[in-house]
Amino acid sequence: MADESTQSITIDASPAAVMAVIADFGAYPQWAASVKSCEVTVPGPDGRAQQVAFKIDAGGIRDEYELAYCWQDDQQVSWRLVRGQMQDGR
Repeated sequence: MADESTQSITIDASPAAVMAVIADFGAYPQWAASVKSCEVTVPGPDGRAQQVAFKIDAGGIRDEYELAYCWQDDQQVSWRLVRGQMQDGR
């Protein structure tokens, strides 16, 4: 059985402002220290990425993986693993 993890926080900003930060994948290496690169591999018709490839280096953990995103306006975003070196997307 796969492990599951969830988290939640309260942010004092509009949903649109929060989603704009989440959707700005090019900026991830500037504020997420372990993210070395982030590349949109499949752009979406609304300007938000449908798939994004990540390269991370968190000291002893290095990985390359790709996530598929599902955007619901400015209300919700979810993602699933498409491929990865350390994790299985099945």
